[in-house]
Amino acid sequence: MADPTLSLAADFPDQDEARWRTLAEAALKGAPWERLVNRTLDAIPIQPLYRATDFASAADAAGLPGQAPFTRGSTAARDRYLPWDIRQPVGGPDPAEANRLALADLERGVSSIELLVSGTARPGLSVDGLSLALAGVMLDLAPVALSAGRMGLAAAQALAAHLEAAKADPAQAAPAFNLDPFGPWMRTGALDDSAEASIAAAAAFAAGPGQMWAKGTALRVNGRALHEAGASPAWELAGMLSAGVAYLRALEAAGLAVEDGARRLLFALAVGPDTMAEIAKLRAARTLWAEVMAACGAPAHTRAMKLQAITGARMMTRFDPWTNILRGAAACFAAAAGGADVVTVLPFTAPLGEASSLARRMARNTQLILMEESGLGRVADPAGGSFAVERLTADIAAAAWERFQTIEAGGGLAAALRSGLVQKAVADTRAAAAKDYARRKTTITGLTDFPLLEDIKPEILHARPTEPAPLAKVDAIEALAWMRWSEPFERLRDKAEAMAPRPSVFFANLGPLAEFSARANFAQNLFAAGGVGAIGPDAAYPDDAARLAAFRSSGARVAVLAGADARYAAEAAGAALALKAADAAWIVYAGKPADEAALRTAGVDQFVFAGQDALGALETLHAALGVA
Repeated sequence: MADPTLSLAADFPDQDEARWRTLAEAALKGAPWERLVNRTLDAIPIQPLYRATDFASAADAAGLPGQAPFTRGSTAARDRYLPWDIRQPVGGPDPAEANRLALADLERGVSSIELLVSGTARPGLSVDGLSLALAGVMLDLAPVALSAGRMGLAAAQALAAHLEAAKADPAQAAPAFNLDPFGPWMRTGALDDSAEASIAAAAAFAAGPGQMWAKGTALRVNGRALHEAGASPAWELAGMLSAGVAYLRALEAAGLAVEDGARRLLFALAVGPDTMAEIAKLRAARTLWAEVMAACGAPAHTRAMKLQAITGARMMTRFDPWTNILRGAAACFAAAAGGADVVTVLPFTAPLGEASSLARRMARNTQLILMEESGLGRVADPAGGSFAVERLTADIAAAAWERFQTIEAGGGLAAALRSGLVQKAVADTRAAAAKDYARRKTTITGLTDFPLLEDIKPEILHARPTEPAPLAKVDAIEALAWMRWSEPFERLRDKAEAMAPRPSVFFANLGPLAEFSARANFAQNLFAAGGVGAIGPDAAYPDDAARLAAFRSSGARVAVLAGADARYAAEAAGAALALKAADAAWIVYAGKPADEAALRTAGVDQFVFAGQDALGALETLHAALGVA
């Protein structure tokens, strides 16, 4: 009888790493091996290939889902029907409108809401309007969370009063009061009272009214404040850990045992679009907190953290905001696969203003589709066992622990913020990353790559107002202001959009389309990233006379030369001289020149090519076009 076993690899010869390495080196064509190694913002290497030897020790340390150190998740099996809490933010100054939005979200699949209360550095609900915003919300079934910034204690007290007045069941209701003195202090640079006094007041609430709700949390340990200012994953986790330790100490001083205090904490991290790295970051966060809890003497089963993942704001764009839907979906995937207990997807219009019904629907449906159609919650830690993810988890955890120890050795997070240690670390990371965005080494789809000049704006309820300066002046530190990677390019787009007509350049292409199309497409996309239009990027000219006639009729002041290397060598200098004679004020050469001096003598003013500072090149082009 024939062997029924089917081996899919039976007809293929065995391969080994040495042969793979030989083929990879051949493909590099003499380039260094390092070209295949990427690095995170913490300089952690991302190798092109991982082996079992990279994985074994990390996998052993990760343990099993639901067991310390909880790297693989806080539970062994996620809830079949609601594997994570789908939390939607609700804001705006009108409590009646907020109530309408909250009820609509809850009816359409959201499982909890987060009220944005005035004090979050943008207009939101007033504390007095909180009860009206919650009218009709079934508090025993739908957890209510707060995001109130410097108004946190007043908002928490108002929510506690509303829960009692509504006779919510203390054993079932799960409010997240989210007191977080460190968050607004870092973002605005000041508080209403000293950091220590603010933390003590938050801990007193947690040990008092906050204890009434068995499933609730009182304080939010917020790594997002660092992420949105440009921090690397290791600094984000280190700052969050240090904030968690400070809150834990305050809770202990307020009379709670370590494990009881830890149950009052909700941890929050921002997640970006780099799926594997973000999964590893969430897994590392649980590992690190379990280590902290172990050092505090907490029993093993109490060392898990409750973790909220919020899609990052710094990755989002104002131009072509529809691509934010893709970024949000990738980040949501990472949050779910990384084992977050609560997930918030920001509406894709967040950089523009308050979300419309479409944007809110897209935000919640992103989660519903991943949860119910893709089945992401059916497996605990689906990335577990991946050589790359296990190694990256261990590497991020090690880097974060080192930075955490640096913060604690200096007196804790408050001292590190007052000394500027954290701010300098974040600024250094942000500056290094900004250079990669400026060079388009790290790209932003829809803005630095594949930009759309005819931008179709989605509907929003209210435009995003300018954030007011903080009123508080106590305990002043250097603020860690939030940013978005797209902002430098968006400023260029704004300047170009303000001109009528739009500034444009003429493409003086050399040779047939097959020769010039690659460089013309590159230049066209680069210029569009700065809001500059293209005239005739696909046009081929039979001779110099036709090219010059087309340039004169275009009305353009700037001409772009695009062609193949051989064509450049034969015709570029002559074409530049002819264009200058035809009153071209500025000539741009697409590509790295073989003889820059000769081309500049012929009249070429600027060279654009891959790998250069694209932001600087666009600023130079703006000046040539007279963009103010």
